[in-house]
Amino acid sequence: MFQILLFSLAPVFFVIGLGFAAGRRGWVDAKATGMLGAFVAQFALPIALFLAIVTAPRELIAAELVPTLAYAVTFLAVLGLTLVFARAWGLPAITTALYVQTVGMPNLGGIGLGLFQSLEGPGSEVTLAVANLVGTLTVTLYCFMRLEMQGGGHIGRAFAAALVKPMTILPLLGFAIAFAGLPFPELGLAMLKPLAQATGGAGLFLTGVILSTQRLRLSRESLLAVALSNILRPALALGLCLLLALPPAIEARIVVAMAIPAGFVGTILSAIYREGTAESGGALVATTVASIVTLPVWITVAVWLTGA
Repeated sequence: MFQILLFSLAPVFFVIGLGFAAGRRGWVDAKATGMLGAFVAQFALPIALFLAIVTAPRELIAAELVPTLAYAVTFLAVLGLTLVFARAWGLPAITTALYVQTVGMPNLGGIGLGLFQSLEGPGSEVTLAVANLVGTLTVTLYCFMRLEMQGGGHIGRAFAAALVKPMTILPLLGFAIAFAGLPFPELGLAMLKPLAQATGGAGLFLTGVILSTQRLRLSRESLLAVALSNILRPALALGLCLLLALPPAIEARIVVAMAIPAGFVGTILSAIYREGTAESGGALVATTVASIVTLPVWITVAVWLTGA
C-alpha cells in the first residue's frame, strides 16, 4: 500500500512543488499564468480528452457511461451546496460563479491526469474524460453562463457559447466519432499526440505556479472548499457507487477522480475578471494543501474497493 501511494502521489506533488518554487523564486513570471493556462485549458487538455475517447474501443466507452449518473449527482450536489453558502454570505454574482467553478470542478487536467497516469498508466484517461465532460456540462456550464449573462447576455446565447468551448465540444465530438465506429486518421493522431502528452506535466506545473501567487487564508470560503471538495464530494461519490453496485474497478476510479482537489480555471478567470481572487485562490490553495492528507486516504479506500 505504501509503495502504491508513494509512486502515485510523489510525481504529482513533485511537479506541483517545482512549479511553486519556480513561481516563488522568479524562475517564471508567476503573474503571467494566462498563456500557460490558455494552453492547458484551451488546447492541451481538450485534445488529450478527445484522443482518449476517440481511440478507445466502443465497449470501454460504454462501460464508462454507466457511472455518469454518479458523476452527475455528485457534481450537482456540490454545485447546489456551494451556491447556497455563497448566496447566504452575500457574495457578488461574478465572485459566486468563479468560486463555484473552483470548488465544484476538480483539477482533472492537472492533478487528475498526472495521478491516473501514475496509478494506472495509459488508458485511464477515458475515465477522466467522462468525469471532466460531466463536470463541464454541469459546474463549468453554470459558471460560463453566469459570466456571459453579467454583460446582459441572453441565457440561450450564453448556453450556446458555453457548449462550443474546446473543453466541451472536443470530448463530445470524440464520443460521437467513437460510438459511430468511425476510424480516426492515423495522421491526425500523430499530429495531436504531442499536445496530449504535454497535458499532465503542464497542468501540474501550472497548478504549482498559480499556488505560488496565492496566500493560504483560513477564511470561511477556503474551509468550505475543503469540506466540499476533499471530503463530501468523494464520500458522496462512494455512497452512490455502492448504491449503484458498479464494478469495483470503476468505483475506485470514480472515488479517486472525485477526491482530486479544486481546479485552477476559476483562479485564472478571476484574474481576467479582476474579481473573486481571494475566494477562488483561497479555495485552490486550501484544497490542494489538504489533499496531501485526504488524497492518500481516498486512494486507500479505492484500493480497498478493488480488493488489491
